[in-house]
Amino acid sequence: MNSTVRVLQANKFFFVKGGAERYFFDLIDGLGRAGHEVIPFSMRHAQNEASAYSEHFVDEVDFHSNGSFWARLRRARGFIYSREARERLSALMAAKRPDVAHLHNIAHQLTPSIIDAFRQAGVPVVQTLHDFKLICSSYLLFSKGDVCERCRGDRHFQAVRQRCHHGSLGMSIVGYMEATVHARRRSYDGVDRFLCPSRFMKEKCESFGIAPERLVHFPYFLASERYRPDVEPGDYALYLGRLSREKGVSTLIEAVRRGPDLPLVILGGGPLKESLEKEAASMPTRVRFEGYLSGDELHDCIRGAAFVIVPSEWYENLPYAVLESFALGKPVLGARIGGIPEMVRDGETGTLFEPGDVDDLAAAWHRMEADRDRLREMGANARCRIETEYEAASHLERLTDIYRSVAA
Repeated sequence: MNSTVRVLQANKFFFVKGGAERYFFDLIDGLGRAGHEVIPFSMRHAQNEASAYSEHFVDEVDFHSNGSFWARLRRARGFIYSREARERLSALMAAKRPDVAHLHNIAHQLTPSIIDAFRQAGVPVVQTLHDFKLICSSYLLFSKGDVCERCRGDRHFQAVRQRCHHGSLGMSIVGYMEATVHARRRSYDGVDRFLCPSRFMKEKCESFGIAPERLVHFPYFLASERYRPDVEPGDYALYLGRLSREKGVSTLIEAVRRGPDLPLVILGGGPLKESLEKEAASMPTRVRFEGYLSGDELHDCIRGAAFVIVPSEWYENLPYAVLESFALGKPVLGARIGGIPEMVRDGETGTLFEPGDVDDLAAAWHRMEADRDRLREMGANARCRIETEYEAASHLERLTDIYRSVAA
């Protein structure tokens, strides 16, 4: 392979929907700036960023669109294996032969059918594991309010029994069918390396039977020059993220009742927004919901905080809420679960507490807010970690080395 790489980057969304897309676009930008050629492949959507390759994207796919239970089941085939995606990708590769393919989130909208296209074309494949879809049909290893590993050992029928997909029988059946079909087809055997942003992700995949030699611990990066830090503690604690059960926001609101001095600001939206607002209604001066912010507004809000709280109760991978808080000079009060303890070093870049434990969270909150000098120090340490352990240049250099190794 030449010193420059022609890499096809595939992700089902071509707009920033979450952390996976943030990394996807940062990676496209970083590789392009380093002189490599990037070919994107995705799904058409009204919110998409502009792309010279959009004519090759698949038509929009919406699993949540209206329709009866049986109508959704009839559409299930396309969510499991998309001939359209495989054919469009094959045509794109015929026009622009990539040296390597890098997959991100592909389930449902693109499907593992595209792995078949890469196999047929002889293109090596790596995939970043942004969630647990490889080993859990519902992505999260979380069901009925708790972490869940019931499908271990290819027992995918548990997804139906537990109705893991948003409590929906129809969606859970599709998830079961999808996992079973691709396990029997050995679809993911066509992926040469799985890149795991956290050590926890790598270890969990190994425990589910993924060969360790196919797994590489490979954290995200941040372009630190885009983040102007401010280590001076502000006058509120901050939560930013999705308002859903696994994120632990209800536990966080209950901790406010234990009487910390700092009020809580909550950013984001999600299925629990209305119920969480009702939970906090008796504390209007203690809890404020500010909706969804992005760009400079989001950065300003993080800079204005004393610290950021990440109270997750599921196996977080490598949350951007922690990375961006660190980049902006803010320590994190984080749950001791998943990949969070790899980032939040207790007493150095923040404080850890037991997930779901209101008393432990409240006590840790009190300790954090009581020592503003310590907050400044931890904020500076956090920013330093971004500059030394999550910086762009070494990430991109190591990634292109991985590309070359699988193409050799």
